[in-house]
Amino acid sequence: MLRVFAGIKAEPVSNVLPKELSMIVNDVSSDMPTHMFAVFSSRQPAPARHRITLFPAHNLVFATHCANLPILPTSTPALVECAGQEIKVPVIPLCIPFPEFAQKIADMYMVKTLLLHIAKVHGTWCNTMALGIADKRLWCALNTAWEVLLTSLAISTGQPHLMTESA
Repeated sequence: MLRVFAGIKAEPVSNVLPKELSMIVNDVSSDMPTHMFAVFSSRQPAPARHRITLFPAHNLVFATHCANLPILPTSTPALVECAGQEIKVPVIPLCIPFPEFAQKIADMYMVKTLLLHIAKVHGTWCNTMALGIADKRLWCALNTAWEVLLTSLAISTGQPHLMTESA
């Protein structure tokens, strides 16, 4: 899904938040987003113009992990047959206290954190090899963790072309 999100291009809107947004999908290898979150700060005064950041999202991922998320309108993922196809998703205004802080932390620490996790997975892999452990579930978990981390690293460094093939 991360690869699909990296391959989506949405046209920014000028001064009015639309109810629905069209986007071009350039990667069809996973589930499509069901919504577009329009994230803005709750700390700005009412008359001030809000800075809004758009994030494509899949309702199942956020409904599963975010207890305080507003109830999302029903939206079924689009069936995309080829790259370059346009889809439309509902836009959900999402007011959070510090959206710019979250972005800055993600920008500053994401790569460092990912590299720390990659080192841990690699260390576990080395130890497992050295001990000759033949637990299929352990190897599957290590392979999955490795692919997810490398895919995340490729996206966070702006190099989605480096993503692993099976991710």
